[in-house]
Amino acid sequence: MLQAMGGAGVTGYIAMALPALYVAASYFFLALDRHRATSPSKDDTQVGIKLVLFALLIAGVVLASGGLIGLLDLALGGFKEASARVKVVLPPILVGAGVIAAVVAALLPRTNQATYRQAERYALGLLGLYAGSGMIYFLNEVVSSLFLGAAWASTSAPLASFVVLTAIALLSIIRLGSASGWTAPVRPPPQQNYPPQGGQGGGYPPQGGYGQQGGYGQQGGYGQQGGYPPQGGGYPPQGGGYPPPA
Repeated sequence: MLQAMGGAGVTGYIAMALPALYVAASYFFLALDRHRATSPSKDDTQVGIKLVLFALLIAGVVLASGGLIGLLDLALGGFKEASARVKVVLPPILVGAGVIAAVVAALLPRTNQATYRQAERYALGLLGLYAGSGMIYFLNEVVSSLFLGAAWASTSAPLASFVVLTAIALLSIIRLGSASGWTAPVRPPPQQNYPPQGGQGGGYPPQGGYGQQGGYGQQGGYGQQGGYPPQGGGYPPQGGGYPPPA
């Protein structure tokens, strides 16, 4: 079974094969793309040097990821035979990290990468595909080991590969989406579920107050129509109450 992709042989072959595949495929697609009148890379005069730099960047990422997988596998296994295995996994981490730092910090800023990003998109797409495919494969290995009750030594290696490749896949895909101008989906506004007007089917009381229409009692207020006692009532009738004028 393919052990963690931190194996020196496997990582070395991938680190050499992926950059070559990237350069060949990118040249082919860019040659086709330049025939379009609206091609964004039609006026890019530095596409060649950028393809070489991103190929080196891919090699550095693959090499460093192989060392990280080996180091994480060592940690998950309880650091057994740590002194011998650390000597194996540290060199690819250091060399790969050095290549990445040199390309990103020293070489790419000297190109027109900020304006023409087609080479970067191709590199991120290849890294996302490589890491995403490995992530799915090793996730299946981990789940299969758990179902079969395999020993932890047989599970830690694919688990380490899954963790590292998942990180690379997510970073590559997120940055590719940002370079391609993707946007977050627009969520529809939440619907306001007000009760039916008039109180039918539950909800608030009928329109017009707490009682019937017009107030708390019948129409017009607290009592009958008019709210207070009938007109002319309550106080003595007009012209009454006090003695008639002499």
